[in-house]
Amino acid sequence: MLAALALQAGFVYAIVSGLAATMLTKLPEVLKVEVEQEKIAPKPPPPPPPPVDLPPPPTAPPPVINIQTETPSNPIHVEAPKPAPPPKVLASSPVSIGRAHTCLQNYPEISVRLNEEGTTTLAFKIQTDGSVTNVTVAKSSGSERLDNAAVSCAERWRYKPAIQEGNPVETNWQAAVQWKLH
Repeated sequence: MLAALALQAGFVYAIVSGLAATMLTKLPEVLKVEVEQEKIAPKPPPPPPPPVDLPPPPTAPPPVINIQTETPSNPIHVEAPKPAPPPKVLASSPVSIGRAHTCLQNYPEISVRLNEEGTTTLAFKIQTDGSVTNVTVAKSSGSERLDNAAVSCAERWRYKPAIQEGNPVETNWQAAVQWKLH
């Protein structure tokens, strides 16, 4: 314990006498630091590559062109085409029987709920008795439901058949079914 008291007394004396103050004044104000770099000798450049002999570029031989200087010995004969038989002219076109062809009564319920509209173009054959056969969709409305309903509707249509030379004839025909809600 005595040693501890002596040590504390020594510290107090050092502080009072200014030992610490004189020690601080002895430190230099500016510290100089130098960084020395290791000097490395530059490597010599690599030797140049040896010269390479390149083969010449490939060439294609010029094409052989044969020009015929003599005229052919066989003359060309052109025959005039045989005139086509005159087309058979219909005396009348088919005419729908009853009210104008409409299928709005067959509007599919799902299409009504989905607000589907459009125009279905149908192709079919009108028989000599005025009935409609071979109904197909020539141009879709964009809805398969509307197209199928148009085909079902058109199969019940009736026509006054076309007349040719006084007799009814089968006729290929097209009609558009418009699907509109309002």
